[in-house]
Amino acid sequence: MIPTRPSNLERARIQARQYGKATATSPSQKQSQPITQMKRDGELLWVFEDADRHERRVQRAFPSASDRFFWVTIAVACGAPGAGNKGRRSAANDLAKQFGHLQKARNDLDAYFQYYRPMQIGESASIGAFPGFGKSPGYFDCAIHLDNPSVDELREAILGLREWLDVNQEDPEYRSFQFNFAFSGHGDIDDEGSAAIVLADKALRANDLASMLLLSIPRNEMSPASCRLDLFLDCCHSGAVAESLTASLLERQSNVDPQSHSRLTLGQLYCACLADEEAFELNQLSHSVFTFAFLNECSRKRPDGAKTLNIGLRDVGWHTDGRQHPLLLDFTNARDFTKPDDVNFKFPSLYHLMRPANKKQESRQLLAVPTVDSWRYVTNPIGEFLQIATSLRDECIDLERDLWCRPDLRAPFSRDEILTNKKFPFL
Repeated sequence: MIPTRPSNLERARIQARQYGKATATSPSQKQSQPITQMKRDGELLWVFEDADRHERRVQRAFPSASDRFFWVTIAVACGAPGAGNKGRRSAANDLAKQFGHLQKARNDLDAYFQYYRPMQIGESASIGAFPGFGKSPGYFDCAIHLDNPSVDELREAILGLREWLDVNQEDPEYRSFQFNFAFSGHGDIDDEGSAAIVLADKALRANDLASMLLLSIPRNEMSPASCRLDLFLDCCHSGAVAESLTASLLERQSNVDPQSHSRLTLGQLYCACLADEEAFELNQLSHSVFTFAFLNECSRKRPDGAKTLNIGLRDVGWHTDGRQHPLLLDFTNARDFTKPDDVNFKFPSLYHLMRPANKKQESRQLLAVPTVDSWRYVTNPIGEFLQIATSLRDECIDLERDLWCRPDLRAPFSRDEILTNKKFPFL
């Protein structure tokens, strides 16, 4: 269903709609009263108590320059590639045999969809002198979730979001948008290093996914701008997928005139694992390991089973025998890819290395403190941080394997720790 244009600007508050086979739920929950206020690095934050939805726990009281008031979100899970592909049965069978079934992907999908439906703070009727004045980031949003979609179905969903953005350009508070893309499923990398995510009918290469994401930009733009792209990738080789995707975005937009066409600029990146690693599921968890740990840290609703098995992102490594290590990057303070110091880099596995639970033990010093190579960073920013994370991983693995065998070495995770962390959760 394609939305019609509003009859007047006073009404231009278009919320989520249903496009094609995608399912849209109720509009974002409105939260008029923040629960707790706190300051972190001089910035006022709102902290919300636990709830029954996977919303963010922490939110800025005042939007920053990197925030957008219009959000579009696509949450994708593909736990059964090949299923339902009637057009080419042999190809579908090959796909199913190659990748197999992921039981937790569907649960991940529902959690992503809720997490990226922001709480609405502010009044829709008031329009201030500054765009979005008195409103929270993502106040106007359109979110779609896709369970086991084909490549064509994903493309149709993105085109549906573009129609929603095209309508909302007429809103007096519209300046640009934020695109949240979340994926849970299989990731693949071939012998030549080409990375892909696996959908119902075939593997979609990362560079083709980049082209598809660029379709979200309205065709007839009233005010070209820098639009923010946030990526949440819970799949094998997610680091490689992120590197290929962002490199393709940079290449495809290198000759774009920002005065005549909007750009997608990377905001925040959440990778379940490094380029040469796999992402795991555990039978006792309701979600894949990475998504479970992420929700346990950042969501107002703790994932099912968190009281029994309480793990955070820093614990993913030792729960997978040193075979999976998340990487988190925040580029929202980086105006361009020339100053790596402007990027927030988080490698959660370092926690146990630097902060041993046993006070009699001294924290370990890194054998070699990695530094960012400025030239490599300019040409391949994600690849440079992946290389740094890989060198850090090599120093963490031995300790992670000790943690699996010796519970007394583990530092129990507490959700309250997140409130004192200067860099994470990213906002």
